[in-house]
Amino acid sequence: MRVLVIIAAVLAVSAAPAAGQEAVDAARQAQLDRAERYLELAQGTGMAKLVREQLEEFYAEDSIPEVERAWLTDQMTTVFGDVMELVIAEMRDDVADRFSAAELDALIAFYDTPTGRAIINKEAELSLSIQQAMMPHLMTRMTAVSEKYCLRFDCSDFGEAAAKGVR
Repeated sequence: MRVLVIIAAVLAVSAAPAAGQEAVDAARQAQLDRAERYLELAQGTGMAKLVREQLEEFYAEDSIPEVERAWLTDQMTTVFGDVMELVIAEMRDDVADRFSAAELDALIAFYDTPTGRAIINKEAELSLSIQQAMMPHLMTRMTAVSEKYCLRFDCSDFGEAAAKGVR
């Protein structure tokens, strides 16, 4: 009988942390679910369409035949969608850790409204426009930094590496 009491006591003591762990795991999973929902809403409903339009504009500037432009646009739009799924999966833990449950609930509640969706879609459009506007300036500045770097340091290895890569 004493053995049964000891076994019961050991089981009770070891079961308590497991039950507590299940509650922690459930709370963590709920927070991760909130983070994932927020990330899905935060990319906007029209992001794939925006990306497709930008790609169409970008490829239209080249002298690529229409068939190739359409193929590239389709492929890159698919790649973007796949990458966004991976980014959401990778960012989920960070978002879950950075925001409280109340903050995520508030963000989700807002972005799940018509006004919230309209705002997030406009923010996505604005973000893409900012990136487009930034690119020429960034390229100019990067060229200037590269030139300054080569004036200050030896860049002969870069030239040789580039020449080998071209061959």
